[in-house]
Amino acid sequence: MPHLEKLESAARDLHSVLTDPDLGGAEPTDDSLLLDPQSPEDVRRAVYAAATRAQQDGAVLIVALLGHGFTAPALRFMVRGSLLASSASALDVPGLLGEVANEAEGVIALVDTCHAGAAPPSPDTLANGVRDGQVRLAVVMAAASSQDAYGMNLSLALAAVLRRGLENRGAHLLVDDELMSSVRAEVLNQGSGQSIGRSVFDQYDFAESPLWLAHNARASYGTSSEIGPVAARLLDESTEGWPNRPTRWSNASLTAFLSSGGLDQPPTQRIRVEEIKAELQECKRTVKVLKEHLPEAMRTAVLRKAARRAGFPAPLVSDPQLRDLVEYAVLEGSPYVRTTHSSLGRLVAALLVEADITAPVELDDWIGSHRDVVSFKDAHKEFQQADHSARTRLVLGIPSIAGRQRSGGEGTPEWPRRLHAWVLQGGETLGSNDFDAPSRDEAGLTAVIKAAIRWARSRLPTGERLQHIDIAACGRALAQWHPEEARTGLQKLGIAHRVTLRWNSSIVRDEYAEWDAFELNNLAEEVLDALEAGNAKLSWLGPADMADLDDLADRLASEPGRPRALEERPVGCDATLTALAAFTPILIWPEGANAAPGQFRAVVDGMWNKIQDEQEWHDSRVTKPADGGSDSLRQVRRVWHDRQWLAFCRLFETPLSSPEEETA
Repeated sequence: MPHLEKLESAARDLHSVLTDPDLGGAEPTDDSLLLDPQSPEDVRRAVYAAATRAQQDGAVLIVALLGHGFTAPALRFMVRGSLLASSASALDVPGLLGEVANEAEGVIALVDTCHAGAAPPSPDTLANGVRDGQVRLAVVMAAASSQDAYGMNLSLALAAVLRRGLENRGAHLLVDDELMSSVRAEVLNQGSGQSIGRSVFDQYDFAESPLWLAHNARASYGTSSEIGPVAARLLDESTEGWPNRPTRWSNASLTAFLSSGGLDQPPTQRIRVEEIKAELQECKRTVKVLKEHLPEAMRTAVLRKAARRAGFPAPLVSDPQLRDLVEYAVLEGSPYVRTTHSSLGRLVAALLVEADITAPVELDDWIGSHRDVVSFKDAHKEFQQADHSARTRLVLGIPSIAGRQRSGGEGTPEWPRRLHAWVLQGGETLGSNDFDAPSRDEAGLTAVIKAAIRWARSRLPTGERLQHIDIAACGRALAQWHPEEARTGLQKLGIAHRVTLRWNSSIVRDEYAEWDAFELNNLAEEVLDALEAGNAKLSWLGPADMADLDDLADRLASEPGRPRALEERPVGCDATLTALAAFTPILIWPEGANAAPGQFRAVVDGMWNKIQDEQEWHDSRVTKPADGGSDSLRQVRRVWHDRQWLAFCRLFETPLSSPEEETA
């Protein structure tokens, strides 16, 4: 077989990463790197010795096989004396892995050979060994069983990924989707066309921890570190291919690195690293200034809201650390990095608005001398105007509508005769009114909404604009009716105003309702508390959950409140939304029923931050994207209860003597 030029360097590189105490964490021994084995027995002897040590230590064994391989029909690993014509002259890989999997507390095999997809042992071998199936084995393979592998791409890619770690992951890197996606992306850049694969067998009931391959280098940039993950990523990208890069970035390691190396690298690369070093000093000063002069804003809830308002990426919003937000604003805002970013000025403006404070003189002086002063002034004005306009809104309460159910489909709505309207400003009610529809159909409801808008404008002070409209309706109505599409004037309602859909159950009395406003509002408050604390992940409901709505209601009654989303638009969507309304003050579902399985979930998970932000939600929903822009958010429908809506709903908790008195 041909000589593999990169074999030894790749083996040493991977061995170095896996035995680095801060990365792979494996304990090295004198014989843990076996170069140029002469016979299959050399390999078996070394692996069995390592498996024995792992068994004695209660440890996980990592076996990496790098070199040539062929199939006969299972994978055979070639050594110095191997011949393609003799399977006995090469190592039986599935046999070896099946045996050692029954020795250690877990085994991770990294197979960088041609035809590596034929490496995993059969499930029968693992399930019926001496441990009676209580084994854990993960195999990472450089190619499919019918493919060649090239350039030791798997080993080099894996070493690179382990060195830099993965953002938004825990302390350890598992052989999971995230790791595999990163390794595949690295290999894809080499253009070899080989398929990186993974096989996992895990039936060990007594495992004390997940089967992890390495410590996550990104996790080392915790809140106490002087350099955060944003800066670490940019430093990794800017020094790709440089020799002697530090395992961990710190101010000291960065200074030492620049002093000792990089002289042979392109000048533009070295200049960029010097830029990052200088900008990190600016980040350090900025964090100190903000902590000193804005102590009221140094709370997780304020940081999260400010990060979302200023448009930071979702991972920084989910786990907001001041250091990381400042790094993103300063470093990603560099002219060298051509990307959309949230400037430092927008961050400071958002902190002031979310903490509801005026900038102290010292901070005002600092802002005035800073390069981001223009973006601060523009953002501060934008945020204040948005908050002011949000305090003025029209609430339209649509009574629950009945429907005649069609076989296998959604009901035909019987449109309501009356609409209830309230004009709110800054928590005060400027007026309320009832409007009768001219006809009991969608056209009649559109006409009465138009009349309510004209009335609301007459109640506002001179010069005030009506920008926000809350439409509260039942599940049956919202499954079929798109109020934002109604032509209530020159423009559609959702173009002329910001329309937010709400459930009507807290403000419109229904004599058949099982729950009162107090219970519904308490559940909504529970969900909002968890959402603002970052503890409420979106809970997905699939077709199996929709099969029995009574059973689903019983299940939801036994779970804490949380935001929920439907993976697919169910048949009988009106009945589903009606059943979910009481339990889901925040609900998301697809506009249509034709999306591929998993597609809608991917859209929502990828745009969750925009869906939570009222302004971004509105802008993305009603504005047609430019050529090439994403139209994904237009697939999403949502009902969303927020603090302002909840404060309004609380007014309806005290039962009055009659529906007429309550609506008045």
